[in-house]
Amino acid sequence: MAMSTRIKVSIKARGETDSPTVDDLLDQLRDYFDILRGVEEATAEDGTSAIDWRIVAATTNSPIEFTAEASAKHFATNVDQRADLVTRFTAYGLQLLKVRGERPQYFTDKIMLKAERFFERVTNGLDETKIVYEGDRNLPTLDITPRVAKQAAANVRAALTPPDKPYKEIGSVEGTPRTIGRDGHGRLVMWLKERLTGEEVKCLLTGEAEDEMGEHQIKEVWERRRLLVFGTLHYKGVGKLNQVEGTRVKFFSDAADLPDVDDILDDNFTGGLSSEEYLKRLRDGELS
Repeated sequence: MAMSTRIKVSIKARGETDSPTVDDLLDQLRDYFDILRGVEEATAEDGTSAIDWRIVAATTNSPIEFTAEASAKHFATNVDQRADLVTRFTAYGLQLLKVRGERPQYFTDKIMLKAERFFERVTNGLDETKIVYEGDRNLPTLDITPRVAKQAAANVRAALTPPDKPYKEIGSVEGTPRTIGRDGHGRLVMWLKERLTGEEVKCLLTGEAEDEMGEHQIKEVWERRRLLVFGTLHYKGVGKLNQVEGTRVKFFSDAADLPDVDDILDDNFTGGLSSEEYLKRLRDGELS
């Protein structure tokens, strides 16, 4: 007969001056069993929980200890295998977060936030929390002291906010040219001051864009005319534009060519287009 899955949670309080409240003790227990429940739901095919964790032993000595056992929510259902799987992923997941900022398997954002709170409670009046998985399964004992808990909570936050990853997309960037010339490979390169951020962005111009920015356009460039560069935008992180491979350039009209108020009020100004569609086409360089 398979041994029932049992978990012993041992919580040691500090001295009288910085002792935890009853809520601290109970909330940490709730956090831990919420993590177990979340991992179970993440591993289950139907996304539901079939395990009830019941307290089968408790002591009020120091440290306070609770022993919980897995039982089935529904009569005549065997949850031994499920409980074994859940405790295994939970044990190794929390152990991983204890040592480094890497998201464990089946740890959703909700579980990660619970894990962060679980660790942080050891820095608020608790001196040590120890979790032992009973049975001969060689699961790691989780031993959390305030020093370890502080680092573990930081590891959770690091795993929740991974470093930026480069990506690219098709689009356009608006700005004012600063310099233009050929690089060592003979490619036409323009440095553009982006309108939204004020950062200078390197634009490699090819095809139609290279023709548009030929010698006949140099004078206009130095007059600081605003323009749109269309092509592949390379980002080094979310919203962090690094370089543009430009294939088409669209100059904005000179101030003297812009419409006045009477033109805008003219019913035929947009050529029958809605104002939203007109502005979109104007922005995309489809209107002259």
